[in-house]
Amino acid sequence: MRLSILIRGHNFLEKDRFGLPMDGRDNATSLLENVIAPIRARNPDAIVYLATYESPALAELQEKFAPCELILLDPNGSSQAETYKEALKHVFQKTEYDALVVVRFDLAFKKPFDAWNLKIDINSIHFTWREYRDYWRDHRRVGDAIHVIGKAAIPAFHNALIMNQLANRGHLHMMYYYLRTMHDNMKFIEDGYFDTNTLFANPECDNPLYTVFNRPRLTSMAGSTGMVLHEIRAE
Repeated sequence: MRLSILIRGHNFLEKDRFGLPMDGRDNATSLLENVIAPIRARNPDAIVYLATYESPALAELQEKFAPCELILLDPNGSSQAETYKEALKHVFQKTEYDALVVVRFDLAFKKPFDAWNLKIDINSIHFTWREYRDYWRDHRRVGDAIHVIGKAAIPAFHNALIMNQLANRGHLHMMYYYLRTMHDNMKFIEDGYFDTNTLFANPECDNPLYTVFNRPRLTSMAGSTGMVLHEIRAE
């Protein structure tokens, strides 16, 4: 199974949504050791695609991850879904891979790619996990920071991104909900129920796969603790 890697999103922020600075250079070693190196050990020609924005960190990140291919995007009016769509359009016609491993610049991994629970085929889509229990039960919400997408499943994933945009959602946690109507080969990297964010003291914020490297763990619970989400109630 030939793999390529897509690293998406912001590589540098003076302040993220929690008001914290983020410089992707401070997390490059984790991406290199836990994702890029294990995949290149399997197939040395694996290409790293960077779907991101101009920044003071970008040139150095390109050097660290080389050889890589830059998909430079305009941050004005951008969103997670739009960045993802542009990246998938860029890589879809490429012929050097059978599946695409998609991660973010800000994820510090707790274990290497070879230790992830993956059964990849050309039609499979792996999400990280189901989000904590009532979020999964009522909304089919899933983690949205990492995906492993078989080449043949990319069109369905792209269409689900469009559905996400039409629903006016700024996050990608509903991708499983949309995809379940058009694709039946979906899996999870981790068993259990977790939150994509790793900042708060909630037990579900302590997942076994990664931390968001620039967000130190707080002793306070998430502001959404106990909140009833008024989205879609799953069948």
